[in-house]
Amino acid sequence: MWNPTKKARTIASKILFVVFILTSIFHIFALLQIVPYQYLWGGRLQSLQEMYVMESISLVVNAIFVICSYLYLGYLNKGLVPTWIRFVFGFISAIFFINTIGNLVAVTNLETLLATPITAFLAVVSFTLVLKYENQTS
Repeated sequence: MWNPTKKARTIASKILFVVFILTSIFHIFALLQIVPYQYLWGGRLQSLQEMYVMESISLVVNAIFVICSYLYLGYLNKGLVPTWIRFVFGFISAIFFINTIGNLVAVTNLETLLATPITAFLAVVSFTLVLKYENQTS
């Protein structure tokens, strides 16, 4: 069975940590209307109120993902990653997979062409952190 090394998991958790921070900044820009809401959520938002609700939820979820990425790295350095945080990354991986499908049917071509490969990559990176890991002494 495929079992990523500690180095691969460290790289994966650092990638996710940075991506989630950058994504949180993007959601802040969206809330500040620096990014027009017509380009968000596959071009399906109908009003500013919808954008505020959806982007606020996204920002909170991303903040949780930032914290989980940070915690994962800490647990990995201690040699044992608890089951609960692996379940969180299974959930994150599933969200990215579903989001990849959503990007494929987005109304805006930019989201389809740009976001689809990114979310597919992040689904795989997130899944790397799901499998059980214990520090091997050999």
